[in-house]
Amino acid sequence: MGFTFKFQKLLEIEKCKEEALVKELKILQKQAQDEKKLLTFLQSVLTVQQSEMEKELCKHSEAKVFVMFESYFSKLNCDIAAQGSKVQDTAKKLECARENLLGVFRKRKVLEKLRERYEKEYKEHILKMENKRFDEIAISKFYYRQKKLHIHE
Repeated sequence: MGFTFKFQKLLEIEKCKEEALVKELKILQKQAQDEKKLLTFLQSVLTVQQSEMEKELCKHSEAKVFVMFESYFSKLNCDIAAQGSKVQDTAKKLECARENLLGVFRKRKVLEKLRERYEKEYKEHILKMENKRFDEIAISKFYYRQKKLHIHE
């Protein structure tokens, strides 16, 4: 009869959960990185276009050019605000996924430590039983030798 851990299935489930959460975390990290890149791009476009508008101001262009720039800037600012909100939402999801992963990781570690402790106790018990058995064999041999010696005397 070998060692069996009564919470082995639970340990396996926790390992599977951990693997799934690691995959989810990687996806969310990639998504967060992409969202930040897009936000940075939009901000750089706004900066470049504002410098273009300043150049147009120096040329004394028509008013419709400035109206066009202004509507474009307001749209770009709305896009930047929306993208900033997406970055924040992704960051919250990422933090939540990290917390979930940490919880599952801790639970798995506890189960592994428990398994190790139970296995150690089992091995110690088996060793004690073997030693007891060997002691009984030795006592029995000693007893029969002594009996033989007394019979032959």
